[in-house]
Amino acid sequence: MTDVLIAGGGIGGLTAALALHARGIESTVLERASHLRPLGVGINLLPHAVSELFALGLGDDLSRLAVAPTSISYYDTEGNLLFREPRGVHGGYGYPQYSVHRGQLQMLLLSALRERLGPNAVRAAT
Repeated sequence: MTDVLIAGGGIGGLTAALALHARGIESTVLERASHLRPLGVGINLLPHAVSELFALGLGDDLSRLAVAPTSISYYDTEGNLLFREPRGVHGGYGYPQYSVHRGQLQMLLLSALRERLGPNAVRAAT
């Protein structure tokens, strides 16, 4: 029996389903697309988001997919450093900041969800 229906198999929907499952609440993700594929570009996951993914047991897999920048730097048009700010662990957080391809993150979440809830955890349009 499904307790919760989640509309959309994007990063948010898949993460919500994993988080609910971790709390003993069954869910089914309904996706409009006929199948999910790794689309998109790079995104940045801030440390508070990374901590949630670690709590869901995805930390090791995520760290293999992503890059952990240690700082962000801003330069003027002549190449002079204007400002540099440490990021993630180097910025004093308990978790790294990650830069990752959106589609790879989505596929990681989808794989984990299907492994934990079964192959029908995500129902795509037919």
